[in-house]
Amino acid sequence: MPVPAMPVPMPVPMPETPEISVVVPCLNGAATLGETLDSLAAQVWDRPWEIVFADNGSTDASVAIFEAEAARHPALAMRLVDASARRGQSHALNLAIRAARGRSLAFCDADDTVAPGWLAAMGRALAAHPFVACRFDLAALNPDWALAERQHPQVERLSILPFEPFCPVAGGATLGFHRALFDEVGDFDPAFSTHLDTDFCIRAHLRGYRLRLVPDAVYNYRFRDSPEAIYAQAYAYARSEALLRRRYAANPPLLAPGPWIRLTGWAARLAAGRAKNRLLGRRQGLLDRARSNRLYGTAVGDLAGALAWRVAPRGRGRTPPAAALAAAGATVDPAVAPASRAPEPARPAGSS
Repeated sequence: MPVPAMPVPMPVPMPETPEISVVVPCLNGAATLGETLDSLAAQVWDRPWEIVFADNGSTDASVAIFEAEAARHPALAMRLVDASARRGQSHALNLAIRAARGRSLAFCDADDTVAPGWLAAMGRALAAHPFVACRFDLAALNPDWALAERQHPQVERLSILPFEPFCPVAGGATLGFHRALFDEVGDFDPAFSTHLDTDFCIRAHLRGYRLRLVPDAVYNYRFRDSPEAIYAQAYAYARSEALLRRRYAANPPLLAPGPWIRLTGWAARLAAGRAKNRLLGRRQGLLDRARSNRLYGTAVGDLAGALAWRVAPRGRGRTPPAAALAAAGATVDPAVAPASRAPEPARPAGSS
């Protein structure tokens, strides 16, 4: 009696390799994460892509929010990466990038959103260039007082590092790059609590990669929403900037008197102004408190960074040479978007 033929198993189709993996690092971002994920899920692009959510040990509802969002969008590849073993944005980013399957990487912080068309514009740019950055929109997520307190050059151009090597830099969540670039440049450095994005941009620049702005890819950036949070951010930025100068800049000697005189004089004037307001019983409004806290946090952070990394303080900063500004003026490729004005000097881009 003939033995019936065994059924031949049908091959299981493998998921198509994503063109882009969008990495979303998160630590206790429940208050804004739903808005972030909704903006990503609403993107329209005709190429395969995925969202890689890297949870850095959240104790709020962040993971549950992500899982609920993934269930609402079964056709969209959304994967959770447990990055809770070690705290720090760099650890979450590096782990997620290794888990990502995309040929290129893009990013979105858990307190920001992206505008319609962001993904398609980043996809077009990354098809032409290995290292790009999108443009900030500040009005979408910030109140009027925050817009009056702070602006950012990446609304229309890239920032220029205000010390050597005077290269274009961008905020980390706005970056996009090929996986091969990441493999060459290396991990985001855990030595940086902030400015890990600036450090990455510098290392890419030193390896010959040119950062290009993509104006049609719009990233809605959220500022800190209280004077206390603004002080903490300004302090962290200035302290980490000292490590950047230690690694890359031609610094004056640690005990050179000029930088210390400038910094202490600036800090003394800020402290005197705060003391005078308290003595006279003046109540500062929210905007004035925010401005004061940013300046004071920057001065104290500059001092702390100088002592921690044994580098002269920056004080009120330097202006990049004209040649550096002119060389950075062509950071927008006409093949990607219309040309923009030449960049201006600014503090390093920093993390949101």
